[in-house]
Amino acid sequence: MMTLLAIALLAAIPLSAQSSLVRLKNASRPASQEFQVGDRFEVSITGLPNQPISVRTTRAGRTDWGPIVGSTDSTGKWSTAGHFEKSDFGDWGQVWTVGRRVASPGIQFAVNAPPCLPDGQSFSQFTGRSSTLTCLTADGQQTFATPSSSASFQTPDGRMISAESVEQTQDRYQMGVLQYLFTSQELLTTRVALQSSRAGRGDETAGLILKLIGVNALTTNEKRNVLAILRFAFEKPEEITPTARFPAQTYQLLQFLADFTEQDDLKREIAETVAYVQTK
Repeated sequence: MMTLLAIALLAAIPLSAQSSLVRLKNASRPASQEFQVGDRFEVSITGLPNQPISVRTTRAGRTDWGPIVGSTDSTGKWSTAGHFEKSDFGDWGQVWTVGRRVASPGIQFAVNAPPCLPDGQSFSQFTGRSSTLTCLTADGQQTFATPSSSASFQTPDGRMISAESVEQTQDRYQMGVLQYLFTSQELLTTRVALQSSRAGRGDETAGLILKLIGVNALTTNEKRNVLAILRFAFEKPEEITPTARFPAQTYQLLQFLADFTEQDDLKREIAETVAYVQTK
């Protein structure tokens, strides 16, 4: 069974599976690449036909790994539209997934305040990730503020993400650590192995990653960081709690990565990780 898995990881995937493009457009001011409160927007995706779509949204340092929100039609197109409200003020990030593969490009944008009138006073304040702007606009004196990292927010695809629970379980905390590690722009080199009150978490590490990302895809760098995390998780098998030594969830995660990877070098790294885990 393990040999068959390693062979499957090296199976070729058609290059046509790679092509999905996403575009965020200012529908109120088409010539502008920037957005402000009140602007209408449109997200359009072009890819293969009849493919599920999901989106990872980052807002105020918090990331929502969303569910499937739609699918491309028979011509490979999908779109959604809306407008930015006062509560959307601040920076945003989006990574769209189409057919379990990352669509290009990743999107970073800011929703700015409407223009402040030149003859009015303005006041800005920055505290950590939070910012506040008060100024005189065409609609009068207004204050715009970014939300706290635990506040609820609405994603551009229309879903309301509820306020984050103040309860911090071990799993929730460690999922946050894992997300920080594998979404880093840098390739992971520092050894990190999750621990429970019993011992090393081993296979449970892959389970937390699967639970975190859900139906969303990972970028090439993120996949490489996940491979490093999985290697670290099994580096010292004698320190792993007995119930987490068999890598069932790890194989599931590695198979998922391989199924939606086209690059030969990365597929080889995934297969090497399978072989590494098998020796432990």
